[in-house]
This record gives sequence, C-alpha cells and structure tokens, in this order.
Amino acid sequence: MTSPGNHILPHYDAALNAIRLRVNAICGSLLKYMDILERVISGPDSDGANSIIADSDPLQEETRQVLSLCSSVLTQFHPLGRDLRLVITFSRCGDKLQECMEEITGIAKHAKASIRHQESLSPDIVLPLLEMAVSEFRDAARCLETQDVDAAREIRLRDKKLDKALALLVSPEREDSSSLNVNLLFIIRSLERIGDIAKTIAATVVFLKEATDIRHGRER
Repeated sequence: MTSPGNHILPHYDAALNAIRLRVNAICGSLLKYMDILERVISGPDSDGANSIIADSDPLQEETRQVLSLCSSVLTQFHPLGRDLRLVITFSRCGDKLQECMEEITGIAKHAKASIRHQESLSPDIVLPLLEMAVSEFRDAARCLETQDVDAAREIRLRDKKLDKALALLVSPEREDSSSLNVNLLFIIRSLERIGDIAKTIAATVVFLKEATDIRHGRER
C-alpha cells in the first residue's frame, strides 16, 4: 500500500506504516500458502498440508495484531476523513485476511483427510478453481497496495465468474456431482470464500479512495 503521508504527529505516521507493513506481509504469506495448496492438491502432498496447518496460529496472531493496532490508532489519534477511511480499510482487511487463513487451513485439513482416506482430490476439477481464487486474491492484494480503483472494480466482476463455475460444479444437473466426496465439497466451499474475501478487499480500496461502500452489490 502506498505511503499514508506525513503528519504533524510522527508517532501517527509510524503507527500507520506499521499496520501497512503487517498487512502487506500477511498478504504475502497467504499467497505463499496458496502456492503450497496447489502442491497439496496436485501431489497429493500431506507434508505441505501439515506445514500450512502448523503455521495457521502464528499468522492468525499477526492478523490480530493488525486489528489491535487499528484500534490503538483510532483511540489515540482520532483520525478524520481519508485518514479515518484508511484505518477502517486496514481493519476490514485484517478481518478478511484472518478469514482467508482460516479457509486456507480448512482446505489443507480436508485435503489431508482425503489423502488419509485415499480419496481422490480431483485435481482436474479443483486446481482450475484454485487458480481462479488465487488470481483474484493476488490482484486484490496488489490493488490494496497500489490503491487502484479500476482494477478493484474489475476483481468484483471476475468473482462472478468464479461463483458461476462453482455453482455449475455442485449443480444437481451435473452428472458427476454426486461423486464429490464431503472433503471435496468443503474445499470447494472454501475456494468460494477466498474469492468472496478478495472481492471484499477490492471493495475496501474503492471505499478508501472514493468513500463509497460497494460491498453489498451496489454503490451507495
């Protein structure tokens, strides 16, 4: 995310920069774990799943630190206008990044369970969906860093394509939908949630730049 700017209170700048750096680092970590998920599904790779599960709690703590820092900035400095939107943006994204790690960990756990029970992870089905969800999240993280409103709006349109692909996959009309085991259904649901998280992060960029809330489907 671009520099918040210089203020009379240097501690305020330091606090905003600390949050910005943590948010960017968390996004980078989440993308790393998403890359590992690709190996978990295509392998299949239980060790990769275990590494994600083991790192879940430390990264969750990082997101809690972001939320705590946001609360401290609001309490100590009482920001207004764009500065207030900036802190709200960090806070909203902190919540969503926490959810994203939960979904990634959930995918790892269900993949591990499938491997243990010798169930197919159907990489031909899951990997294209994972690629779509990861692409959305990667671009949303980039929009958050660059504050690119046009790209943020485009991400929200792309998420509709992911939702449509997921809906077709689990549709009763699909001949092989009944062959999807429970773990795969949970993995598919988590991929949908990752896309939703990317869409929400994109909406926060529009909120930051234009003070417009588009999270619920229409600009207001």
